[in-house]
Amino acid sequence: MTVDAMDELKSLLQKSGISMESRAAEQLTLYLALLTKWNSRVNLTARSDWTTIGPLFREGIWASGFLPASRCALLDIGSGAGFPAIILRILAPGVRLEMIESRAKRAAFLETAASELGLEGTLVHSARLDEHLGKSARTWDYITWKGLRIKSSELLQLRDHSHGQTQFWMFHGRELAVEDAEAMGLLMKRVRSEKCPGRENWTLSMYIPR
Repeated sequence: MTVDAMDELKSLLQKSGISMESRAAEQLTLYLALLTKWNSRVNLTARSDWTTIGPLFREGIWASGFLPASRCALLDIGSGAGFPAIILRILAPGVRLEMIESRAKRAAFLETAASELGLEGTLVHSARLDEHLGKSARTWDYITWKGLRIKSSELLQLRDHSHGQTQFWMFHGRELAVEDAEAMGLLMKRVRSEKCPGRENWTLSMYIPR
């Protein structure tokens, strides 16, 4: 990690109204350090430079503003390096976070990050999405994903683990992050769409079950 990356993160936190004396700022700077350390051994992100990861921090900080202050349960799918799930958990302490990551090394990173950042109650499941949902009886208030395409069969499973007001947050590029956009339209109703700041052609689309 270069000094520039840490300096840029601190500048972003200040611009976002996050005090450098806060617990959140402490956790976010530690998260950056952990990412850089692990990236030398595990392919978490393409690079550790700020040009690559800066927009991901900005996106997570921005998206956290859409979460409620009250307690809620959030499931993040294909969590990878933890963007945006870990940032959402840091900035919305009322979130009870579960992350699903099928790749063992990345799941190990997420478990380490949750522990070292003090994210109490955060769970990491090293499993395929369909396998985990098949064994779980949980429902969630928010279900998020980015960087992968959800299958129609998985959407059906996820709907079974939701309630009427569950929000499905899809971070996506020009195309929807699902294998079948028509099936998505039949199963889910889009209620909000916002352009992700600092990420050209990226959108956060929010849905509820039909």
